[in-house]
Amino acid sequence: MTSSLHVSLPDEMRQFVDCRTNGEGQFSTPSEYVRALIREDMNKEEERHYVYGELLKSAADIEAGRLISAEDVRSRMDNLFVELAADPTIDE
Repeated sequence: MTSSLHVSLPDEMRQFVDCRTNGEGQFSTPSEYVRALIREDMNKEEERHYVYGELLKSAADIEAGRLISAEDVRSRMDNLFVELAADPTIDE
């Protein structure tokens, strides 16, 4: 289901939207442009929630004494990079 949303914009912002939706670029209509901006914001919000959750998990690990050394982190990252470099399915 769709619904409409009326938005008032200052002239400068309306001109900007018109430039973005002139049919020559990625967006044909202002609605497409606004939906894309909202989707992008929703994705960023989802990423922020994920990062916040991971930080909470890390804090819980620290409080519980589950720590790894910086050298172990470096070693794990080096191994991961070696694996990724050897993976033929990954485009460079």
